Parts: sequence; C-alpha cells; structure tokens
Amino acid sequence: MKLELHKLIYLVLGVALLVSCAGNRSQTFERGSEYYVNGKKAFDNEKWLKAIDNLKLFILNNPGSQQADSAQYFLAESYYNNKEYLMAISEYRQLKNKYSYSPLVEEGSYKMAKSYVKLSPNYHLDQQNTRRAIRYCQSFISNFPNSKYVEEVEKDIQNMRNKLGHKLFTSGDLYRKMHRWEAAVIYFNEMIDQYYDTEWVIDAKLEKAFCLIKLRRFEEYNNLVASIRDNNKNNKKVKSKLNELRDEYNDELAKIEKEKEKKEGRF
Repeated sequence: MKLELHKLIYLVLGVALLVSCAGNRSQTFERGSEYYVNGKKAFDNEKWLKAIDNLKLFILNNPGSQQADSAQYFLAESYYNNKEYLMAISEYRQLKNKYSYSPLVEEGSYKMAKSYVKLSPNYHLDQQNTRRAIRYCQSFISNFPNSKYVEEVEKDIQNMRNKLGHKLFTSGDLYRKMHRWEAAVIYFNEMIDQYYDTEWVIDAKLEKAFCLIKLRRFEEYNNLVASIRDNNKNNKKVKSKLNELRDEYNDELAKIEKEKEKKEGRF
C-alpha cells in the first residue's frame, strides 16, 4: 500500500513538473514573440534604438525560431538606419553566418557592402575603409551576379576608385608644386597605372607631361603628349592644356640653348 502511495506521489509530482515546464516554455515563447512584435513595430516607426533593444531580446530568447533570421536582419537594419555602420556590419555578418539559408542573406550582404561604402571618408583622409569597401562590393557582385543591386554596387566601386585616384593625384600635384619633379612623376605613374579608368587619369597625364619637361625627358614627353592628343581630339580643355605645355616645352628648349651658349662663352 505504501509503495503504491509513493508511486502515486511521484507520478503527481512528475505531471506537475511537466506542466510547470510547459507553462514556462509557453511564457518564454509568448514573451519572445512580444519582443519581436514590439521590435518590428518600433522599426516601422523608425524608432531605431527601441527596435534594437527588442530585437536583441527576441534573438536571445528565440535563436532557432522561424522569425530569427528576419529579426537578425531588422536588427542590422536598425543599426544601419541609425548610422552605426560598424555595428550594422557585425549584425549583417551574423545573418550571413547563422542563417545562410535565409532569403534575406542577399539583402544583408548588399547592405553590409553599403555600410563599408558609408564608412569611406573624404579623399584626403586615410583610405583603408575605401579599399575595404571596394573588396566587399566586389565580393557581393561575385556572390550575387544576378542581383538587382549589381549596377548600383558597380557605381559605388567606380566612385571609390575615383576617390583613390583623386588622392594619388593630389599627392603628385603637391610634389609638382614643390618642384620635386621625380617624386611627382612617381605618384602620377601610380595613379595612371592603378586608376586608369577614373576621371583623374587625364589630369595626371597632363601634369606628368609638365614634370617631364622640367626633367628634360623630352622623348617621354613627346610620346605622352601624342597619346593624350590622339585620345582627346574633341576635348577643348585638353587642347588648351596641351598648348600651354607646348609653350612650356619651347621655353625649356630655349633655356637649354642659353645654358649651352653660356657654357661655350658665346655671350
């Protein structure tokens, strides 16, 4: 009789424990769903900080739920919209790594590349983030070649290449103004070789031509000018600059002649 009573007590306690656990799980699920609803509502109302708080709590309590990937995406988007781009990058990466099956991965990868673009500074500052942005943009195109964002990302790459080209051109131009012709040519060459497709390439070639005159490397100068002229026949600005270079070239030849006469004692 006592044995049966003990069994009954254990059975009642076990059922009570199961009911309690089920109730706790239900409360946790309901609380987690509430976090998602509140987070999404805050996101829709552009209350980014409130959205971040609620979505983080939802992910913490429900990492394996069906809504986890969308919660992760909206969390990253909230940071992005709040202009916290480094945090956004971290959360987009979590989406990619934890929920690789999600249809939101493409969107998240695109916005991660855009976050790096946003972190790219003005051309005169350090350009590490610009180079990083180019790499991520290229990676996005490689991973999603048929994406609707490819054309936009390609434009971002070109804009950042223009920025890097501008920085190199500015460095070369600074040395040119200091009359450090050799150093200027080095920078102009690097700009022309690496950023040949940017809007600064023609300026770099023209300034390099000027430096070559000053260095009296006339054969290089003539070859470069011929190339510039052939490729810019209808550019009035370039024609005007070439005329200035021609005058500078003739002046340098006249200087050489005077130096020669002085050396020979002809005056």
